[in-house]
Amino acid sequence: MTKHLYSLLTVGGMLFGAYLFSACGDKKDPKMEEAGKVHLEAMEIEESIHQQIEGIDSLKIVLSEKKKTLTDAAAIASLDSTVAALDAVAGSFAAWEESVVEVPGLPHEHHDGEEHEHKPAPDLTAEQMLEVQKESKTNIEKIKADLAKAEEMVKKVL
Repeated sequence: MTKHLYSLLTVGGMLFGAYLFSACGDKKDPKMEEAGKVHLEAMEIEESIHQQIEGIDSLKIVLSEKKKTLTDAAAIASLDSTVAALDAVAGSFAAWEESVVEVPGLPHEHHDGEEHEHKPAPDLTAEQMLEVQKESKTNIEKIKADLAKAEEMVKKVL
């Protein structure tokens, strides 16, 4: 009887172990995979405008020099609104960068000189993570559009 009980416990233990192994396997949640895809799309947009954002301070210096040569009140007002638009874009971009949430398990690269701190990913469901990533992408798309408008304003005043 003891031998039979030992065999039964051994087989039961192996079955339980196999169940745990399969339950804890690397199953990808489709919503989390989609969140990862949306995150990468947002990061592509960020990469496409990053250099332009970095150049905003230089543009503002050029605009400041231009302003010194202006006497027309309308031209000065137009230049001031252009600087305000550039400031708004830079501020929105900085806030967006601060709010980026990495998708757990998603590999990513750091570009030369672009190290950043990784905040722990918030404890979100896959559905919530997808919504966070969609909102992030929407925000960076708006920043890109606002940057394009600000650049058009720059062209008009220079």
